[in-house]
Amino acid sequence: MATRVSLAELSSAGLPLHPSEAAAIVQEVCRQYVRGAVRGIPSAHVIRLTRDGHVVAEGPISPNQPPIVRAAQLLNDLLPPFDASPPYRVPGGLRLIVARALGTIDLPPFESLDEFCAALDRFSAQNLDSAAQNLFRSYEDSRGPKPLTISDVRRARRATGLSLEDISAVCGLNVSLLRQLEWGDLRNWRRDDEGRQQIARYARAAGLDEELVLSITDPLIAEAGSRLPEPIESSSSTEALVPAGPQVLVPAFTPSTPPRRTPLSAWLLAAASVILLIVALTAALWRPEPPAKTLHALDTRLADETGPVAPPAATPPVIHAINTHAPATAAARIGRTLKAPGHAAKIRSTRRASARKSSFFRRELFRIVIR
Repeated sequence: MATRVSLAELSSAGLPLHPSEAAAIVQEVCRQYVRGAVRGIPSAHVIRLTRDGHVVAEGPISPNQPPIVRAAQLLNDLLPPFDASPPYRVPGGLRLIVARALGTIDLPPFESLDEFCAALDRFSAQNLDSAAQNLFRSYEDSRGPKPLTISDVRRARRATGLSLEDISAVCGLNVSLLRQLEWGDLRNWRRDDEGRQQIARYARAAGLDEELVLSITDPLIAEAGSRLPEPIESSSSTEALVPAGPQVLVPAFTPSTPPRRTPLSAWLLAAASVILLIVALTAALWRPEPPAKTLHALDTRLADETGPVAPPAATPPVIHAINTHAPATAAARIGRTLKAPGHAAKIRSTRRASARKSSFFRRELFRIVIR
């Protein structure tokens, strides 16, 4: 015989909660949270009503959301729908409290959980224990001979004294997966023969009848599979939800910039340019001096044409020829040679060029640059 019933089992048995009963259950849950009996506001599928009329929570509880929001959501889940029959219609004031706690209406929110519970006083049942006992007896009367549920499997496993960790070590299944199985959440369970074999291993490890456990879990697995979202069929003509625009092409690499020249390298380049310019000018202007043999041949040629060259202090050749009574033909020939057009100019230009070429290397500026 069952000692407690869940709110989900009451709903499946066709026993909806009255708005006053739902408000009283939410108030009791909030009081347990304030006392520290529960670490958070539980959801509707883990709340149980005992035979004695107590409200207990069995199952995982999430403490993440704010307690006022969780309590308002729990009350909203327990209230009858808008199209309920007249005895179960929800008062507008109670709907307003729920909307204010959830923040779906432009009203100041509740400051604390106690303020939210105080607002529910005029809508909740005065004696929760008596209301819970009546609900439990109504559930037992409506049951009759009905098939077992997954809650019976969980209770039978607990009666053996084995924990989920013990069963996991025997059957090789994850503890979290076994917990989901016992609470009827089979969305993550396999829907093939391997999944049935895993359930059979769980039943053997817990000391339960395999066929009986499979007869309970098979409809739950089929129902969980039917609630999965259907895949979207692909068609040949599909439209994008967001229009595709021009894309920006990003280069795979960034071209490297040439290194900047330092001041030292710039000065070295300028000095090298000046040196190359000087060398080029030197090569263009410089001519080698005629060797001594060439000068001697030139002097010999001049001597043949003009006669022997006397030292500077001696008498010029013409006067000497006249004084020595040289033949007239010799004097005339010497005079013609000296007076020949262009001959003296040629000699002067040759000597001037030789002096200019030879004097270029004696300049002070050239020696400084070379050093």
